[in-house]
Amino acid sequence: MAKNMYDFYKDAYSEIKGKMPERPYLDKQMSLPIYEGYSVANLPASICNWLGSENTGMLPPLAFEKIYGDRFRHVILVIVDGLGAYQMGMIRERLADNLWLRLMSEYGTERLLTSIVPSATAAALTSLWTGVSGGTHGLVGYETWMRSLGMVVNFLQYSPSSISSKPGLIGDAGILPEAILPVPTLGNHLMGGGIISRSHMPIALAHSNLTRAQMAGVSVVPYRRFGDLWENVKELLEADREKVTFDSVYWNDLDTYNHLMGMNDNRIFIDLGSFFDGLARTVQALSRGNFGKTLVLVTADHGHIENTPDPNRDIKNHPELMHNLMIMPCGENRLTYFYPKSGKETAIRNYIEETWPDDFYLVSGQELIADGIFGTAAFHPDLDNRIGEWVAIARGYAYFWWPNRPDKLYSRHGGLSDQEMIVPLMGLAL
Repeated sequence: MAKNMYDFYKDAYSEIKGKMPERPYLDKQMSLPIYEGYSVANLPASICNWLGSENTGMLPPLAFEKIYGDRFRHVILVIVDGLGAYQMGMIRERLADNLWLRLMSEYGTERLLTSIVPSATAAALTSLWTGVSGGTHGLVGYETWMRSLGMVVNFLQYSPSSISSKPGLIGDAGILPEAILPVPTLGNHLMGGGIISRSHMPIALAHSNLTRAQMAGVSVVPYRRFGDLWENVKELLEADREKVTFDSVYWNDLDTYNHLMGMNDNRIFIDLGSFFDGLARTVQALSRGNFGKTLVLVTADHGHIENTPDPNRDIKNHPELMHNLMIMPCGENRLTYFYPKSGKETAIRNYIEETWPDDFYLVSGQELIADGIFGTAAFHPDLDNRIGEWVAIARGYAYFWWPNRPDKLYSRHGGLSDQEMIVPLMGLAL
């Protein structure tokens, strides 16, 4: 996969790597977010520019925004959860005759973007819906310590992590999900400019608490299968062909297949092929329909790195380490936040370095904030508490596990490897 990625995206990869700062916790094939125009978090500001909306308070737009055009009547952003640039190498081999990939080869423009830190769904999707970094919007981990609530919160479920099987409990307690983001959403910005915004979501996620938080000002359109999805997109654009519109399409099954079955499972290529075919036919219909200038973009929130479940990486199997922790670790499997008991900071560092030698860079949370990997000010007021005193950055295929359920994941994300951090950006102007 790596060879194909390097070959296809050679120039774009070199451009990103040329802008990468040197850090003592950064291996050669690891990447940090480039918030100065080369991150998924920069995309919302460009969407606003293309549609003629203000983007005050967002990160700067894409550094290469103009290669796609200046102004459009319609922008369609397709987000394939978990589709990293490395995996695209294998996908291009397996789906060589796919209509969407052929259209991109002939008429499209492809670049690369970095994800954010952490390279994970709740964090990166929120950046794609706000135009700010994780350090600003505050969703900095799959599980996050919220001092104000005195609990670790699973943001995808919006419930305490210990009972995340019951989604929405925090909302039921009166803390509405719409209140968790301290910044306006992309939908708020576009709505202020009179621009119609829609988000096409799988029906199981269309009314989730995280969707409610991210998509203020947006009409959420549930879909069941791909036929339903692409017909919805075409019909709604037909109805609004003379208006200015933004449509986001989100598909999450590739991420699930990667996690549970590995990145080479045939389900990935069967379903992604069907998804891309539907996108291509939609693009062809729009091209024939005189809809006005339209930009179609495909990107991802993060990529994946393959690995195999390993009981030795389960924190619960290390009572000596557990004894020195104030709470269970938080964050992500590959970017893990540790909260030591008072006076146990050195003991935790020593245990991790002796038990998993060379598997992790152990860096203070304050150093990482100061280095800007969570973005720059204005920071979320609770950021210092949400990032642990020690942050374990996974090297190679390492990870930590701590949930009270079996570890059945065959690929992961959240860390800084190129596989997780670098995602494609495909653009086709009609």
